[in-house]
Amino acid sequence: MTRRVIRHGMGFVAVVSVVAGCGGDASGPSGPSGPPVVVSINGATQPAGPAGSTIVIEGSDFGSAQGSSQVLFANGVGGTIAAVILNAGDWTNTLIVTTVPAAAATGNVVVQTSLGSSPALTFTITQNAAFSPSTITWGITSDLPVGLSGHALAFAQLAGPPATRVVWAIGGAGAGNAPLTSVYFATGGAGATLGAWTATAPLPVALAFHAAAAATPANSRITAAGYLYVLGGATDAAGTPSSLIYRGALAADGTVSAWIQIATLPAPLRSLGAVIFHGDLYVVGGATVGNAAVATVYRSRIGSSGGLGAWLVQPALPFRRAHFGFGTYAGYLYSFGGDSGVVAPHSGTQSNTAVSDIAYARIDFLTGDLTAAGWVTSAAKLNKDRSKHTAVAAGGNVLVTAGLYNGATSGSSEESYAALNADGTLGSFNGATGSNTISSLLGGGNLFNHAAVTYLDGSGLLHVLVAGGDDANAPGTKHRGVFYY
Repeated sequence: MTRRVIRHGMGFVAVVSVVAGCGGDASGPSGPSGPPVVVSINGATQPAGPAGSTIVIEGSDFGSAQGSSQVLFANGVGGTIAAVILNAGDWTNTLIVTTVPAAAATGNVVVQTSLGSSPALTFTITQNAAFSPSTITWGITSDLPVGLSGHALAFAQLAGPPATRVVWAIGGAGAGNAPLTSVYFATGGAGATLGAWTATAPLPVALAFHAAAAATPANSRITAAGYLYVLGGATDAAGTPSSLIYRGALAADGTVSAWIQIATLPAPLRSLGAVIFHGDLYVVGGATVGNAAVATVYRSRIGSSGGLGAWLVQPALPFRRAHFGFGTYAGYLYSFGGDSGVVAPHSGTQSNTAVSDIAYARIDFLTGDLTAAGWVTSAAKLNKDRSKHTAVAAGGNVLVTAGLYNGATSGSSEESYAALNADGTLGSFNGATGSNTISSLLGGGNLFNHAAVTYLDGSGLLHVLVAGGDDANAPGTKHRGVFYY
């Protein structure tokens, strides 16, 4: 068995490969019944990634050993360039692990064997998006139509031409902490600011403190323009959790239609984490009946028609956790802080069960499951016990924003950030103050139960969006402000 470090997206991840003997015919694959077929790359039907990133090609009839077979990328001048297969175990009849060549260009990817070539799948070469929280300067963009807390944000770039970049604000609690059905979307132009928010098809039921994720052909096996998934959530101000999962169909302009219930969670949950990685949907932690935090983790594969496969139990978090920051980066899942106790969703007082702990777990690229090592508790911690905050991870860094902590009403530790290392570990957290905080902007407030998401502008630069939220100085006051970095 060999252990190597491979680059994926904007970071690195360690992969354990079992090295088997090549066997079979040295001049070609052994065992295929016909020409190869490529179904997806990184679990996507319209895959993209930077040069040097690791990819997983899924399909059939690749042969049980590489032999003289090749994975060919476009080189941008009418020819092809072969990708390197480092280990024999990285080539199987249905899966190939390789790296995007440095000289590759946007174009067709083909698997070629002695029995023929696969139909081409277009792979788009992207640039690593820069993200430098140490130089935070917040700006103000279009306000939400109403003040919200406990809502969800999602971002997707929908295929064109031209491509449309869309952010959705889904559900949440309004006046009196009552959940809402409203769904709004805003599109981005050439710069970082967003256009006005527009209402689209509402949720079938009123929800707050749910999770949301956007699936497109760029991050999943679907063939439609895209889907929004809304998972769990609170059905009343007290936090009664739901187990239902709704799916809305996306049009190319960002409008949502045809919300339907497509599945259920393994248990009723709210204040949970959810993310799509390589076409799989991961659900982590949250609060269940009685506002009690849980440690459970599940995975479901998104099918080509947007349906969800069976929920597969994954290694649990080190301890129960809700109201936490959650994200994925370079093949790792991360949970930041949160609350391990029984906490009402709208409580504006920090509890004595809030934590500063961070846990991370590596995803096995070949299976989609978390590795057997499970979750690791990071030696680095948040700078304070914190809950009802947000965390976004990108570009080798994580940015944690606002929430409830000691000093929240003064905004003393509103922003903090740390580096994400190649092995999943984190550097020490640093803080931003003064003009680098949202509370310093007119109407910014000291937020908790807000929402945050990363998004790309027209030039491919990465930004963080923070929207809405309750006010730590006057709980129950819902904000409309939307801020970007």
